[in-house]
Amino acid sequence: MPHVPDSDGGRSADLSVAQLHTFRQVMQEGGYAAAAKVSHLSVPSVWQHIRSLEKVYGVQLFDREGRQVRPTEAARRLYEQVDRILVQLESTFDLVDASAGDKTIRIVTGVRMMLEDLAGPLAAFRQRHPNRLVIRQGNEHRAEELLLADEVDLAMTLEPGLKQASPYLHYEPAYTVEFLAVAKKGHPYATARSGSLKELAKHDLIVTTTGTHGRDALDQAFHREGLKARIVAETDNSAFTIACVAAGMGVGILAGRANGDLCRKLATRSMNKHFGRRRISWMWRKGRLLSEPMLELIEAVKQLDRAES
Repeated sequence: MPHVPDSDGGRSADLSVAQLHTFRQVMQEGGYAAAAKVSHLSVPSVWQHIRSLEKVYGVQLFDREGRQVRPTEAARRLYEQVDRILVQLESTFDLVDASAGDKTIRIVTGVRMMLEDLAGPLAAFRQRHPNRLVIRQGNEHRAEELLLADEVDLAMTLEPGLKQASPYLHYEPAYTVEFLAVAKKGHPYATARSGSLKELAKHDLIVTTTGTHGRDALDQAFHREGLKARIVAETDNSAFTIACVAAGMGVGILAGRANGDLCRKLATRSMNKHFGRRRISWMWRKGRLLSEPMLELIEAVKQLDRAES
């Protein structure tokens, strides 16, 4: 056995994993009593864990507000790092488990992405690996929620815009899509000579819900040109938008593929000039150690860009 030099571990020797877990739960639950309930500890034990951390770091982590506690700025900085450390620590169990190679991989993605982009790579992955796949539907907000709640392992969504990324998630570019305006063939927008935003503003629009990355890009573009969008329907995924367009409800704005199966019978116009191109990204919790099958799956989906270039 190799020699390991003696070390007192510095200040970290006074920390325990249990204390870090308790701190994370107080941050997530917003109080000592709530953290005690989910951790099955007594309130005095939770308080003692926090006091021990404050002593080690030499800072105050929480201010009392009645029966609640409010995290200090030091606590917010510490939480971002502690969450990452605990996520990494928890993922080591799968990596050292000899049976983890065929463990279930839980994924959340959008309907359009699943139907047009991912089914092929996932089927090819299953031919090489015994991992069972659990695939759920969700937009970027739902994907964030499921990842942070540890209900899924990986997510695929539209890449976040400026200042929209979560500090607790890692983003890995996968492949590129374009923003499209989609209409029924014969619709006035489809036959108009111009595909400008000014022309688009004349028509009923089906768009994604407020706060989503695609919607933000549209709102910013309209604002820059001083235009107002005639929004008649909002959806939480591109496949629903396409269905509304096919039913004759108006012009859809979405991020996708002009040659995709869902748009094949519709008229499409690229909106890259106005909204820019965007990428689809893999997402997982910062600190998460991914298994070899997960890494291979991520790399397989990245091949979509190379296949089209």
